[in-house]
Amino acid sequence: MNPGSLPVDRDALETFVDETIESELASHDATGAVVSIVNDGSVALSAGYGETPYDGTPVTADATPLQTGSISKLITFTAAMQLLERDRIDSDEDVNDVLESVSIPDTYDEPITVSHLATHTAGFENRIRNETVGLEHRQSLENAVSSYQPSRIRPPGELLVYTNYAGALTGQLVADATGSQFDEYAATNVFDPLGMDRTTFEAIPNHLESDTRDDLMNYLPWYSNSPPASGLWSTGDDMAQFMLAHLNGGATDAGCILSEAATDEMHRQWFAPHETADGMAFGFFERHRDDVRLLTHAGDGPGYRSSFILVPELDLGLFVSFLGTEPGSAVWSVQDAFLDRYVPTTERELTPDGRPERADDLEGTYRELQVTESTTYEKSLLAAYFVPDTEVRIEDDGMLVTEGASTTRWVEVEPLVFRRIDDQRTLVFHEDDGEITALSISPLPYEEITARATGTLPYTLVPVSRHEDLAIQTGLAIGSSLIAFSGVLGWPLAAVVRRYRGSSPPESTRTRRSRWSAGGAGALLFGFVTAIMIVWMLAPRFGGPAVINRPPPGFGLLFVMPTAAAAATLVGAVYTVLAWYEGLWSLPARVHYTLVVGALAVLLWLFRYWNLLGMSAL
Repeated sequence: MNPGSLPVDRDALETFVDETIESELASHDATGAVVSIVNDGSVALSAGYGETPYDGTPVTADATPLQTGSISKLITFTAAMQLLERDRIDSDEDVNDVLESVSIPDTYDEPITVSHLATHTAGFENRIRNETVGLEHRQSLENAVSSYQPSRIRPPGELLVYTNYAGALTGQLVADATGSQFDEYAATNVFDPLGMDRTTFEAIPNHLESDTRDDLMNYLPWYSNSPPASGLWSTGDDMAQFMLAHLNGGATDAGCILSEAATDEMHRQWFAPHETADGMAFGFFERHRDDVRLLTHAGDGPGYRSSFILVPELDLGLFVSFLGTEPGSAVWSVQDAFLDRYVPTTERELTPDGRPERADDLEGTYRELQVTESTTYEKSLLAAYFVPDTEVRIEDDGMLVTEGASTTRWVEVEPLVFRRIDDQRTLVFHEDDGEITALSISPLPYEEITARATGTLPYTLVPVSRHEDLAIQTGLAIGSSLIAFSGVLGWPLAAVVRRYRGSSPPESTRTRRSRWSAGGAGALLFGFVTAIMIVWMLAPRFGGPAVINRPPPGFGLLFVMPTAAAAATLVGAVYTVLAWYEGLWSLPARVHYTLVVGALAVLLWLFRYWNLLGMSAL
């Protein structure tokens, strides 16, 4: 038994897990689950419950294929640590010096290193497009990391921005450094030594019987196009062996994947938003329960949700995965119950000692960095995916309150550093030249996980200005649309009425052209929004969430419409100036035309803000 390990009563453990899992299966839309627990150098429990959602067969820990989602990255970063241990790569080396199949732009002076990739501090934007696809569109890893490469939006090493691209690029780096395919390297150097015979990065595990493969293929809505980041298939038993290796200095009875020194190196803290906050190990997320340190990751997707936890100090590991249409928070309930039982915490409640320093500078609206600095049309999709903006305010007693997916209260423990009143979560404000530039919360509260990226993740938000406030922008969009629509529909209807009544002379060529320019601009904008909505509703016909991942052919041509609308609005602005300068039309007509052109300008500004203006947004 390792020093500090926690001897677990196996019978009591089995009873506890059985009762907990059965309760969660009954209270969630989940059909089955797998739980694997290791302790003191061996498997304490590995069991399946319920049935699979695709063919109704009993779930077993040794044979049922499980999608692990982002837990895949732990295999990938373990492979990268192997190369670090063997001096095949260096943790501070520019990844471009190793990569052969893709090149990373030198946007900033500081190069991106594998340590930045492993801690999600490389500074990439988060791109969704091309991450999941239909089976027939699945690309090689080399092509996947080259297609729709995310922009670099921050210097590396500053802030945590969780992306799948970091995991995928690390997989390609391993492949290029070793001259092999990543999946082959992982099988030879990670799976085979540990006897993980039913773990693979294949799209569908080849070891499955044909009927099971067919049922699974009919069930899955899409597949990972970035296997090192999210494409791992495994079983409960195999994940138990992976946990044992990481808890036992890189080795099990079956074989060795890392030296003890390399394992310790992988588990140490590599990045944190503040010295008092939890952060990142090499691929793992840190979390503390009192003084006990946990290494965690999680993954989810359509029909599953999984969690992976190591407690090195107690020689304890947990892997849990739920299957079903909407497994919801069942994983977190099981995880919390397990940790409360075996890694309990002391109840505490902090109270503030006066108002925080710089309280007035901290209040305001904050938004996910992944949203605010997105450079593509996915910006609006990311905003819809993540939780609403987070409001920060200071109460009269000095308590800092964040209101987003949930309301949380914090107490300042040192300047710009806050602790949640009832646990160890930390909120840190970042500043540059005295200006608040971001806040980090680490680790992410469970209640917000389903609205954000998967897992117990630290996350980063940045302050937004009043004109970026979603409520203000929504009001502007509605008001401007109504005004613009009054021209798009009003002018043609008025012309029809005049012609029908024969009550007024024909309009001049200049008047017709002015209204065609402004009305046409409005029609193009409304047509663009309508077309996007139609594509979105027809997405299942294109093999998944088409607008997000694989838009249909010709999708990019839609973005010509707002660009043409901008040109037409510019023409309308010229006619506006001429109308007032030359006294054209009646005063009400000039005012109305000016309002329509102004409304179009506001709508175009909103389109520009959300990266919907121009082909470059693709």
